[in-house]
Amino acid sequence: MTTTNFPGAMVEVSGLRKAYRRQVVLDGVDLRVPEATVFALLGPNGAGKTTTVQILSTLIRADAGTVRVAGHDVTAEPDRVRAAIGVTGQFSAVDALLTGAEN
Repeated sequence: MTTTNFPGAMVEVSGLRKAYRRQVVLDGVDLRVPEATVFALLGPNGAGKTTTVQILSTLIRADAGTVRVAGHDVTAEPDRVRAAIGVTGQFSAVDALLTGAEN
């Protein structure tokens, strides 16, 4: 995968697919997010937002496609991806106990 459109892309996704048994939840997702940008992933319930974030953050594996975060392949270099990112959910059981930075 090349980054000719966005040199220094933080997220590069091409042909992302994920299914749970016969239920296809992601089918050919392509995405590029340049460094130093704010990006929102919006859609209705069941659109695949959570699944996409779980794949990008190395929590689950994609069935097909290529995914790079911070220049690292999420399958081949998951530790490097995890070292480069921070992820927190929309709702957390410890919101009242932790600051944003601690999350």
